[in-house]
Amino acid sequence: MTDPTRNINPGRLAILLKVGVRLTAERDLERLLRMIIEETTAVMDADRSSLFLIDGEKGEMWAKIAQGVEVVEIRFPLGKGIAGTVGKTGEVINIPDAYADSRFNPEFDKKTGFRTRSILCVPMKNMSGGTIGAIQVLNKKDGLFGADDEALLTALASQATVAIENADLTTRLRELNLSLEQKVRERTAQLTDANEQLKDLNRELETIAITDGLTRAYNRRYFMERLKQEVKRLSRYGGTPMSLFMIDIDHFKKVNDTYGHQAGDAVLAGLSELVRSKLRDTDIFARYGGEEFALIAPETDHAGALVLADRLRSMIGQTAFDHSSRSLKVTVSMGLATWTTELKDDFEKLIGLADAALYKAKESGRNRVCW
Repeated sequence: MTDPTRNINPGRLAILLKVGVRLTAERDLERLLRMIIEETTAVMDADRSSLFLIDGEKGEMWAKIAQGVEVVEIRFPLGKGIAGTVGKTGEVINIPDAYADSRFNPEFDKKTGFRTRSILCVPMKNMSGGTIGAIQVLNKKDGLFGADDEALLTALASQATVAIENADLTTRLRELNLSLEQKVRERTAQLTDANEQLKDLNRELETIAITDGLTRAYNRRYFMERLKQEVKRLSRYGGTPMSLFMIDIDHFKKVNDTYGHQAGDAVLAGLSELVRSKLRDTDIFARYGGEEFALIAPETDHAGALVLADRLRSMIGQTAFDHSSRSLKVTVSMGLATWTTELKDDFEKLIGLADAALYKAKESGRNRVCW
């Protein structure tokens, strides 16, 4: 899966990163939704933005906030209109002339006096690939929305999705805390049990925050934090170097195209479980993006890393992953880089070395380890 931020120029990317920090810091859902819309309008240089979430039980999309108009709550069927179509298909829609597109509903313009010219609408997808809503921007101020705008809004939608899911978890935890407090007042004899439940939920929340939902590997954000820490520790105190592995499933698109995305998900989850079962507690195995994984192996020099990498590569290639009475086999390519004192605390350069090695493995025929 391609990282959408790769297509964003550095200036806009810097703005995006700052927006992401602000969004993830807000845990009140309604304030967060308004913040997302305001930030989106500013970042995209648009006249107006809207955010719609999917109500799966009712098969509808809804919004409590639509910038520029007073809205209590609006609902419409999933699949209707531009946002409804994006919510249903999970595909980006970029319309240069709204009134020339049959999916556009002009009633909103008629009621408000607003004139919609161009529309860009992207899906909001969670870490499991499911669509939870859509973000829509109207009327770019200096022309039409282009491919760079699509990449920027897609990346912003990803950040918004993480922030919304975190805020939703926080809201649910807060509601549970209130409920537990009432129960404690009513039945103090159950205090111990209630506290244990709260601890379990906190542990679950902490786990969810750092874990990829599909593969149960660590998520990319946690991986980056740990890599920074490990490189900084080595730069300051030295010791046995650590090694970084970038792991990519070969021809993974063929698995999805031939057997379907559920089969692809089964391969991702199975591969992750297999690798994690063979690693040390100190190793950090993460889903880096799409079919790409990353592994931090502390206290592992280059020679030891080569042995581990080839053992994992061979083991994966020999394992059949079961899905719907089928046994699917895949191979992986690996790029390996080991920290040296010359790198100091430059973790990004270490990633670059591992990425370059992975590219070399792919270009050399796949199903191999390069460094």
